[in-house]
Amino acid sequence: MTATESRMPPAPAAPPPGQRGVFSAFQNRHFRWHWISTLTSFSGMQMQTIALGILGWEMSHSYAVVGLLQAAFAIPMALFALPGGAAVDRMEKRRVVALSQGILGLLGAITAFLVQADLITVLLLFMGGVVQGALFSVNGPARMALLTEIVEPEEVSTAISMQNVAMNSTRVVGPALAGLFIAFVSIEGAYYLTALLYAFTVWAILRVPRSSGHVNRTKSPLLTDIRAGLGHVFGDPMLRSLMASGLAVALFIMPYQVMLPGFADGLGRTDLFGAMVAVSGLGGLVGSFGAAAIAQHPRKPFVQFLLGMTAGAALIALGVLSPLFGPPAAFAMLALVGAVTTSYMTLNQTMIMTESRPEFRGRVMSISMLTFSAMPLMSLPLGLLADVIGGSATFVAQGAIVASVIALLAFANRSHTFARDHVAHVYEHPSRQDAVGEVGD
Repeated sequence: MTATESRMPPAPAAPPPGQRGVFSAFQNRHFRWHWISTLTSFSGMQMQTIALGILGWEMSHSYAVVGLLQAAFAIPMALFALPGGAAVDRMEKRRVVALSQGILGLLGAITAFLVQADLITVLLLFMGGVVQGALFSVNGPARMALLTEIVEPEEVSTAISMQNVAMNSTRVVGPALAGLFIAFVSIEGAYYLTALLYAFTVWAILRVPRSSGHVNRTKSPLLTDIRAGLGHVFGDPMLRSLMASGLAVALFIMPYQVMLPGFADGLGRTDLFGAMVAVSGLGGLVGSFGAAAIAQHPRKPFVQFLLGMTAGAALIALGVLSPLFGPPAAFAMLALVGAVTTSYMTLNQTMIMTESRPEFRGRVMSISMLTFSAMPLMSLPLGLLADVIGGSATFVAQGAIVASVIALLAFANRSHTFARDHVAHVYEHPSRQDAVGEVGD
């Protein structure tokens, strides 16, 4: 060693895997295209949610009808999620995402035409929701399983968190775009824009390499694959606990969004519906960044428990304080509910994916999606309840139920929830290569 070399400071150590910052996944250009496709896809979906809520409420002025339209999306997801996830594990995932997004874009254009021609009905909206739900039963598992193939194993947690940033940012951008188009153009204009966004989504996802996880899989009957996926989840105590805790929030917290049109009307400000969704989405965006920042926290199950209890308390406060203090209290509590609920679900999904073996991730994601399909299905009974006791009282009941359920689950799984250190099983994909496939094929 020369004298000059001996005087040089030592090179800084590389950051440990998984601790490279919340934006480290963006160093992967394939992830960037995947992230952009998620951003545009969910922007279109959020715009349609606003348009659907307004159309459903204007046609019926009934919480139950709006809840029924949301349930239309969930019914096929509940029916087809398991076979859809098993099918995704044996298919090229990029193609599944591109094809399903293209059909969603066509459906948006058809809905826009029906609204423009004054031919739209509640029944047609319901049927459109059924088709959308069937498409998302394969789109969701394929998109998430593709994500885990294009990033390094140690970046899966960060990538999932950033994926949730994209999804939750659309809860701000989507309602804002929908509100502008509905106010200054028309509802059909908003639907036409969603069709364009879905078309761009197809183009963006085709910039991502083809998946290869399905190539060397042993072919077996679909029912056998479904049973194997269920056995993987329910035979693992950690996965079983994570699925149950995700279901609790999906059932008793997430449906609050469905009741916001009538809730805003009950406060005497129907025009604030879009703003309420946007504020909730802004809170969700903050919650996504928070989840990314604590992606490597050693006690994620305990953090998730605290977030779930806070979400229940915030929903109770939304129902109690909004009638007393009006829109300002509603906005504050909606932001808090959005933030803690999103952080909760992001941590839950991150732990589910990192605890799952790669060859099962499509099926695991499809089982997880059953919890999300439960959310719209609960919209109908909660909507019926809200028609009787009002939106505010229903929020209080939801918050009390979810806090109780989360507490019971936490103490029933003490070793998981209150462990001093959570060790995740981050698996290398068995067929992973630096270049997974040819981009644009």
